[in-house]
Amino acid sequence: MLIVVPTKEFAGEDSKISTVTEAHTFVFVQLGEGMQIEAIHEKPTFENELFDYIVSPDKNDNLDEAFDLGARALLARKGMSIEEIVEAMMFRELDEIV
Repeated sequence: MLIVVPTKEFAGEDSKISTVTEAHTFVFVQLGEGMQIEAIHEKPTFENELFDYIVSPDKNDNLDEAFDLGARALLARKGMSIEEIVEAMMFRELDEIV
């Protein structure tokens, strides 16, 4: 599973979530069995990328482009790190944004 997390600054698993509109970079996290992080890298945009989920701290965030790419969106708390988001996904604690 590939998830995308918008951030203002890349700091690996410690990167903090931001809204898509505030993001300076997007962190792509490849998850394997048991929600283990297999790979993590950053890109300046998610345009024309294929991924399963985008995570946002704002249910009113501009997610139209992600939806157009076929991704689903999850709602996380403000200030969550990549590591905290993955843990919350493992326990199904994130709500879907529709």
